[in-house]
Amino acid sequence: MGNNASNNSDRMAISAMSHMMNITKPQLLQLRDNCISASIKDGSTPSGYKLRRENFLQAMRDSRISIEPDYQVLEKLFTMWDRNSYGVDTLTFFAGISPLASIMDVNTKLQYAIEVYDYKKTGRVSRISLVRILQAINETSSYFGDKVLIPRQIVVIVDDLFDGENRLEDDDAIQYEGRVEKIACHPFVMEFSNNKGSSRYGNVQ
Repeated sequence: MGNNASNNSDRMAISAMSHMMNITKPQLLQLRDNCISASIKDGSTPSGYKLRRENFLQAMRDSRISIEPDYQVLEKLFTMWDRNSYGVDTLTFFAGISPLASIMDVNTKLQYAIEVYDYKKTGRVSRISLVRILQAINETSSYFGDKVLIPRQIVVIVDDLFDGENRLEDDDAIQYEGRVEKIACHPFVMEFSNNKGSSRYGNVQ
């Protein structure tokens, strides 16, 4: 079913853009690491890291991401994320742009997005973190004009995954390895990957 999701995802503008991008998965991870180093530690952000525009642009140059359209697209995405010019949550932003570095199926894209967010390589994802990851992908997709999901649908996807899973300790987290396919096959995700979401840019919160 993951391969079917891959074919469907090609109907989305964000997937079409990923075929035009030059940035690879290892390069995006390196850029993430450079941005973490350049981020301000901020307890008010979900991941604890806040990234400012000037630091992001410098990190792209340091990571030698200067070939178009990569630099231009990522710069514009950062501007759209940084609505108030206060900076963005570093890991949430990178989870949101992660599909641009992958041309594989939905299952692979989701696995990679979670790995990008899992900066410390714990192999675990909490319920609230997974909601943030999916919301980030949803938001970035909306910037490209794709039809996306409403917030409630994302919560349902995550709740359906966590139901029946064994939690790790007391932090409402699960091991995500081997469980991502369940997300990719969820009816709402299939709706999203078919570009049949019920929301457009400007309506996603």
